[in-house]
Amino acid sequence: MGGSFDPIHYGHLSLASQAAFRYGLDRVAFVPTNFSLQKKPEASPQDRCAMAFMAVSKDPRFFLSKVDIDRGGPTFAFDTLCDLHSLYAPCRLFFILGIDALLGIEKWKNWEKLFEISEFIAAARPGYPLRLPQKMEGKVEVFSPPLLGISSTMIRKKAAAGEPIDYLTDPGVCSFIRSRGLYRRENCPQS
Repeated sequence: MGGSFDPIHYGHLSLASQAAFRYGLDRVAFVPTNFSLQKKPEASPQDRCAMAFMAVSKDPRFFLSKVDIDRGGPTFAFDTLCDLHSLYAPCRLFFILGIDALLGIEKWKNWEKLFEISEFIAAARPGYPLRLPQKMEGKVEVFSPPLLGISSTMIRKKAAAGEPIDYLTDPGVCSFIRSRGLYRRENCPQS
């Protein structure tokens, strides 16, 4: 499960847990991007890795992989999956993502080859069709996990405004964000 995790939150963890249960996954790797050409994370790669580690280390099914950070440069799913395949072959890889991301996959580097490296699990999202384009049928499992109304954007906005972010993400992540002053605007009081 890749993403900027800027910051990681309970929605990410819930999706990973639901997918692991539904599809019998032994482990779920959380792979923070180094940086994406589509969006630039606000927190550094090191801070995002630290937050992801805090959040995932409490569940023995989850672990942090720094393959994208260690490789450096822009993150492309193709490179991530190739690296993970090299590390964990002959294990079967499953790429967990939202259907919103999946529907934009044709813009990704070597997108057609992704389906050769990994199986895909797409989580339903409000406002997006559950029916896949014909070229993806049979290549993607779509499921509807319970959705939590939490996003990284929401957490960043709340932190910037000095509002509480407790119960949106792991308590250690909340403390880390506060202690490092992540996502803060200069003129907001500390919560």
